[in-house]
Amino acid sequence: MEDLDDIYPQPIPEELYSEYEERPFLTCTRCGEKLSDFSDGFQIAKVFKRGEVVFEYALCAPCHMGMIDEFSLESRQALEDYYAQNMNPGLGSGHCGICSNARNDLPEPEFALGATCVGNDLLETFMICSPCMEKSNLLVSKKTQGIWNDFIDRNFPGVPADSLPCPTKVSIF
Repeated sequence: MEDLDDIYPQPIPEELYSEYEERPFLTCTRCGEKLSDFSDGFQIAKVFKRGEVVFEYALCAPCHMGMIDEFSLESRQALEDYYAQNMNPGLGSGHCGICSNARNDLPEPEFALGATCVGNDLLETFMICSPCMEKSNLLVSKKTQGIWNDFIDRNFPGVPADSLPCPTKVSIF
């Protein structure tokens, strides 16, 4: 495996650009502030089904941490434990960070990409396949699911919350 210091930081690849805006994400989906204004960076999340982006957002670090802080203590602990025990850091976007399956070998091309960025630089990226996302979804409490549904209602009007992935289908660690 390559030494991460040799590959990061690097420019944010087009695969992590906003499909909707056809450019890099410029503002936080939650607060609307410019992502470039946050020295502690931001998170990008994109969910792909059959090769198409079905859901995407970018959250500045304060909004990302704020949303996680709203999750139930039970969900946070369960998810932290799950990722601590199962996540294989450093696999990038080509292999699932949980099961290590290659993205190109997935039986269903359904997966989530997550990234940590600062300014125009990509610091880390990961992929989680659909079966591994489903396992982590089982760890989310009703309270946490409600917080996620509220996030969807506020930021994606007109889209039913149950048609979009739950919060664990994106980077929450």
